[in-house]
Amino acid sequence: MTAPAREPHAARPRRRPLRRALGAVALVVVTVAAATSCATAGEPLSAGTTAPAMAPSPLWPGRPPAPTPSGAQHDDVTATRVPGVPEVPSGDIRKVDAYAVVKAEVAAHRHDVTGADGLDEATADKIMSCSEEAGDCPVRAPVHRDLTGDGRDDLIVGIEMGDHLLGLRCYTLVKGVLTRIMATIVQPSSIEIAGRDLIVWEPSATPHYAVRSVYSWDSHRQYMDLKSDEIRRTDITSGPPAPEPS
Repeated sequence: MTAPAREPHAARPRRRPLRRALGAVALVVVTVAAATSCATAGEPLSAGTTAPAMAPSPLWPGRPPAPTPSGAQHDDVTATRVPGVPEVPSGDIRKVDAYAVVKAEVAAHRHDVTGADGLDEATADKIMSCSEEAGDCPVRAPVHRDLTGDGRDDLIVGIEMGDHLLGLRCYTLVKGVLTRIMATIVQPSSIEIAGRDLIVWEPSATPHYAVRSVYSWDSHRQYMDLKSDEIRRTDITSGPPAPEPS
């Protein structure tokens, strides 16, 4: 007897489409699971659309502008040569006696109680009789930093006054001549230097806020100008925030 012929292999049903479908379903499940896992692991989520940038919109455009000031404008915030201080041919400001500098300024403006050289009588008397060795001298230890960006140190001096006020003065050498490039009176909680910026923190009347003033060298005016003056939130426990890296 002859055995029945077997079906050819090609006649068997093919299962590849079903395998592909199952593989696609598995891929979708894995993708959804991975997305869910990322969302629950603290990955950043979208905060929504960003408001479009808008150009400034002028108020009352028809209002006539203020007229240009007439006459000469006096600006008393300028660089000033310190009287009575010898020139420094070497250009090294560290050789300047900071205490002698302040004494020379007080002697030249002995009765000034307002303005850049203004000092109360008690502070002025102490300065004229103090020295670097004196423990009660109101002149703080001098600080040397490059404020003008010329690669050479400049001089920063603080003068302690009544009511927690501080006379803050800065000096540089201009062709060997000692020149004052900043003079102001502040009531600081702290003073910092970031790069070439001089930063003064002062208490604010608003709790947990402080006034942050930044003074920077203006190469055109050849003076330390008030670059910014703003009120900032402070850390309730540690005072003014740490300065940003320069």
